[in-house]
Order: sequence, then C-alpha cells, then structure tokens
Amino acid sequence: MLVTDQVSPLEQMRRATPAEPLPSQLERGSRGERHVRMWKRQVTLSMMAIASGVVLMSGIVALGHADPLAVAIWAPLSFAVNLFAYVALHLGRSLTWKDPTVTQPQIVYSGISVIACYAMAGPMRAVVLSMFGVAMIYAIFALPAKQVRWITAGQLVLLGIVMAVMSRWQPERYPAGEEILTFFQMCVVLSVFAVLAGRLSELRERLGQQKIALREALQRNVELAERDELTGLLNRRRASELLELCAKQTARGASFAIVILDIDHFKRINDSHGHAVGDIVLRHFAQVAQSILRDGDVLARWGGEEFLLVLPTDSAASAEALSQRLRERTAATSIALPHGGAVTITVSIGVAALYEGELTSAVLERADAALYRAKAEGRNRVAVA
Repeated sequence: MLVTDQVSPLEQMRRATPAEPLPSQLERGSRGERHVRMWKRQVTLSMMAIASGVVLMSGIVALGHADPLAVAIWAPLSFAVNLFAYVALHLGRSLTWKDPTVTQPQIVYSGISVIACYAMAGPMRAVVLSMFGVAMIYAIFALPAKQVRWITAGQLVLLGIVMAVMSRWQPERYPAGEEILTFFQMCVVLSVFAVLAGRLSELRERLGQQKIALREALQRNVELAERDELTGLLNRRRASELLELCAKQTARGASFAIVILDIDHFKRINDSHGHAVGDIVLRHFAQVAQSILRDGDVLARWGGEEFLLVLPTDSAASAEALSQRLRERTAATSIALPHGGAVTITVSIGVAALYEGELTSAVLERADAALYRAKAEGRNRVAVA
C-alpha cells in the first residue's frame, strides 16, 4: 500500500513510546523558571534585611542619635531599589541583562546603604556596621571571588572617605582615633570575607565541573545502550525495538522494507590486515551507507560485519534500487590503510518487504535467506525475497 506521508520509523518509535527524559533534559527545561524563583527569593530576603535595617535606624532615631529626615529619605529609597529588582525578575526583563540576578547591583547598593546609615547613626554607628556582614555573606555565596574583592575594595575606600569626612565635620560624634581603629577592624573583617569568597568560588567551580562530567557520563551511558560504539549506528537491541514498531505500523497502512547487508570476505580482511583494519572497514562502510540514505531510512549494526537497514517504502523494488546504489557505491570506493596501501570491499544484500501482520522474525528470516542467496550466486549482489 502506497503511503504518501511517511514518518521516519525512528520518529514513530519515539512518538509511540516516548523515552523518559534525562535529568539533563529536565534540568534544561526547568532551569529558567527555577532560577527566577531562586532570584526572587534572594530579592525577598534582601527586602527583609532592609526592613530590619529600617527598624534598627528607627530605633536610633527614637534614641535621638540620627536625623529623622535623612532616615525618612533612605528607607523608601532602599525599598524602591529592591522592588525594582523584584519587578524586573518577575516580568523577565532582567533575563536579557548581563547580570540577570541583579545580585551585584543589590550588593553594591547594600554596602553604600550601610555606609550611609553609618554616617547617620552617630554613637550607634558600631551597631550599623554589623549590617555589612549580612551583605557580604550574601555576596560570597552569590558572586565570583573577583567581583567580591572589587566590591570589598570599593566599599572600604568609600567607608574610609566617609569616616574621614565625618571625623572632620562632626569630631565630637566621630572621634578620629575611634574612626581609625574602626576602619582597621573593618579592613580585617572584609578581607576575611574576600578570602572566603575565593574559596567558595573555587568550590562552586569544582562542583560545576563535576556536574558537567556526570551529565556527560549519563549521556554517554544512554548512547552506549542504544548505539554501536564502533560505528555510531543503532545497535541490535534498539534496531529490534524499531522492527517491532514497524510491524505494528503496517496494520495502519505503513509500508517498510527490511534489508540485511553483509560485507563480503570480512574474515579474510581481519586475517590479512588485522582487526584494527577491520574496524576501519566497518566504520567506512557505515559512512558510505549513511551518505546515500534518505530521510527516514534507518541503518543499524546487526552484528559483526552484518548491518540492518529499515526503509519506509511502498515496494520491494524501490528498496532493491536503493540497495543496488549502495552496493555500487561500496564497491567503487577504496579504503586507505594506516600504513599505506588501500583495500576495496563489496557487500551482499538481502531485501524483504514487511507484510501486514507479519512477525519480525519471519521477515528477518526472509531477508536473511535472500542474503544467503546473494552470497551463493557469487556475492557483491542484491537478492530480493
């Protein structure tokens, strides 16, 4: 029966029995959404930290140590910055930015914000500096070590400038001696954070490399389970599954031809040139065969020097014609040997149409019988069952 809109048998098999997605595929499918959710939580935590800072500064205002107007300006500005980051993440706008997490700007602003509160807090400024720890802990877990070091250096420079300005402007509230000691202590503390950031960055990089290696190993295992390692073609197990599906598809009007191919005198090649040359011959034949196959044709290594070809076709005649082209192309190409010289090979081919309701074992027997007839008639020929 002629079917004008044939679908690749392999594609039919995938549609009929979808494979369980690999962890790497699941990860790629949900990575964007999961990261956005994680980033939103980060922004939410940042807003909670700002809220605690507002409570702290409100208490300092209540004790009469900070200017209410300055705190009234700082608090809504800080919430606005984090709200902007949250909205950008929620709408997906930040995904196209260089820093889609908006982490670095948040940490930079947090440091500037703490320094601003330091300038407002007067006698309570030592308490305010504790908020530096929150920002820096967040930084060492979220940013590369190099960025943490630059941010730390920038914040120390800015803090030093503010301390110098405040000690000159309000020496009674910011004694120079206390500011020098405080600055020295902050240099030590922030330097420790920078070192920790470097170690954590190394750990993240190492874990990332291990994750990639595990993903590649898993993909490799899947390929080994489905493909022949030498030729890269489907292996016998996967090809057998494909044949079973093709047999089921014939009940719906699909037509297939099964072709078994055998390299002539392959044992002689192994005996004369060694198994390494035999492997080269097998790979060469697989490449030649694939070069003339059509979309939807499936080639598999059936075992040893035997190959199986599944063709979605409406007649054994068209399968025979393709097999003849493959036979001629194989005989016409020479295979260069590693140590000089070349060999040529021929192939014997058996073709059988897959009938509706026929068992796969039966069509394989017919194709195999045709193959043996081709060999008996002199090899390097095509026989149709």
